[in-house]
Amino acid sequence: MRVIACIPGVTGDWRHPGGGVAYSTSGYAPTGPDPRDDLLPHPVRTLTMTRLADGLDESVKCLWVYAANPLGSTSDQNRIRAALEREDLFTVVMEQFPTDTADYADYVLPATMQIEHLDVHHGYGHMYMVWNEPAVEPPGECLSTTETFRRLARLMGLTEPSLYDSDLELAGQTLAQAGIPLEECRKQGWARLPVADPFVPFTKGFPTPSGRLEFASAKAEADGLPRVAGYVPSLTARTAPADRPHPLVMITPAAHTFLNTQFANNPELRKRSKGPRVLVNPADAASRGLVDGQAARVFNGNGEFRAYVEVSDRVAQGVVAAPKGHWPKLSDGANPNALVDERDADMGRGAVYHDNFVDVAPLSQSELEPLV
Repeated sequence: MRVIACIPGVTGDWRHPGGGVAYSTSGYAPTGPDPRDDLLPHPVRTLTMTRLADGLDESVKCLWVYAANPLGSTSDQNRIRAALEREDLFTVVMEQFPTDTADYADYVLPATMQIEHLDVHHGYGHMYMVWNEPAVEPPGECLSTTETFRRLARLMGLTEPSLYDSDLELAGQTLAQAGIPLEECRKQGWARLPVADPFVPFTKGFPTPSGRLEFASAKAEADGLPRVAGYVPSLTARTAPADRPHPLVMITPAAHTFLNTQFANNPELRKRSKGPRVLVNPADAASRGLVDGQAARVFNGNGEFRAYVEVSDRVAQGVVAAPKGHWPKLSDGANPNALVDERDADMGRGAVYHDNFVDVAPLSQSELEPLV
């Protein structure tokens, strides 16, 4: 990824609109209300979502989950399930649907959907702030995340005034960081961020110590990475076949029918997905006695999940692809995250959803009937 990001620097295209590489434009948007870290006692213990199985040890007594479904979306699924089963872990889940994570909650609090609460959004790939006016009243006892925390603060007897800011006040604080009047954004429904049009990100320099695009980076070197951008093989790529605990490499791309685990409980979308699937190269399928449409077990030392085989040359020999997103409880109890190691990627401490050793073995078709 570092090499790809350097290409516009070699060609000079970084200076033209659309000529560079960007993951997201959200860094140019206001960050939101002051998080008031000064109110926290220090030092503050921080747990990482991508290392949740490690983090949920006996010292953690309460887990509050909102805008997430870790049992369906996070690495090392079986260890997370074991942690959620602990009697001494008090778990609260804010949700609209009975997800796998919600099944392990001591309390499930009904949460609002986007059309039911006031909010302001920044762009993932554009330069605008977007106003979100509620279209309907929340049904039943549904509350927004912010209102839930306001009520929790009141029950706890907390007196810090900022804990009780309304959604309108929070939106105004966010927009003020960009110099955007709240009423203007609310009336129009959107407001452009105060940046040039057309917008070229790095005309005033790059966010590096030198202010230049750094093909050689002292900061990267200090982080334990190569000084000069180049090819760094993944764990699976640098492991000799004789040393591999399982012979195949599994990647877990996005499913076309779901958004992560969102919508994966929708019957029509589940039907369109044709159930959990694993793409296997023809050569690997032949050597394992696998045929197209056959039920199979995908496994490694972390666990296993079951899926239908799709024999395809869209994956290279030695690689299998298992689309993410299926709810475990609607997929015979597990999805590909049951096999994903809980370890850090070489850059950014990301999860390693595409860097795991597995194998595939056939099953009888009757064992996957519930997944259709």
